Amino acid sequence: MTALTPLDTLWLTEAVRLREQQAGVLDDLEANRRARAAGGDLTARITHRALGLAQRDGMLGALHHWKQGARLALIALAVLSVISGAGLAFAAMGDGQAPVNVFWALGSLLGLNLVLLLTWALGLIFAGRSNSGLGRVWLWLSEKLARDAQAAQLAPALVLLLQRQRLNRWALGLVVHSLWLLALLTALLLMLMATRRYGFVWETTILSSDTFVSLTQILSTIPAWLGFSVPDETMIRASGNGALSIENARQAWAAWLVGVLLVYGIVPRLLLAGFCLWRWKQGRAALRLDLDLPEYLELRERLMPS
Repeated sequence: MTALTPLDTLWLTEAVRLREQQAGVLDDLEANRRARAAGGDLTARITHRALGLAQRDGMLGALHHWKQGARLALIALAVLSVISGAGLAFAAMGDGQAPVNVFWALGSLLGLNLVLLLTWALGLIFAGRSNSGLGRVWLWLSEKLARDAQAAQLAPALVLLLQRQRLNRWALGLVVHSLWLLALLTALLLMLMATRRYGFVWETTILSSDTFVSLTQILSTIPAWLGFSVPDETMIRASGNGALSIENARQAWAAWLVGVLLVYGIVPRLLLAGFCLWRWKQGRAALRLDLDLPEYLELRERLMPS
């Protein structure tokens, strides 16, 4: 088995505490004796005792099984993200037989992504947490793949431990943004590798041609700064009547779609994944046991007798 990280140690300690909270104090005379002999402060003795009990009762092995299940669940979700990214690309570009409606393509590539991204941000701002269904699916799938009866307290213990530094949102946020980033990168790659000669049109019964031109030019601002070629006003208006056959028009619209996907889809997810990773590392380093909990207060006299 691999060596335990500081987070693993705290995690197992919390799991033992939850188990004793639910089932009563464990047979811990030998674990207490070893913890007192090991010395150190109260936190060190509590964790030493918990590791001894966890190893004796099979919770240490259950932790490794849970982490293996988490990795398998992450791989499964990553494969699903790649498939979803391919689906986004095919939905946006079609089969190559008909011109690509840029409105439909834009909605296919960014619509759901932006809605879920906004939901995540609002949950973070107003509720103080990220209501990520994808993150909860990952935790649930991790527990199911662990297949270990001793892992019952591990998921609740991890949630309680991370809540003290509000790390749940950053851990789940990192997973969710990374999976979306993988999906969008897959869509981008398939768009760049497309060998069909696509024609592009815009069709709308809601917006006027002037509104669509203005909207397209606004969305083109940042991609243009980054060097992407974008359609000019004449090209935009002409595309409303049908797909232009000139090569420059095809290239300009294709570059516009790639630039919009990169700027408004991939870059925000990349930045948020990096931000969540930074906050996760910061908070993880500050994790400590809450020694004011009743179960730990009861251990003080047994582990550090006056």
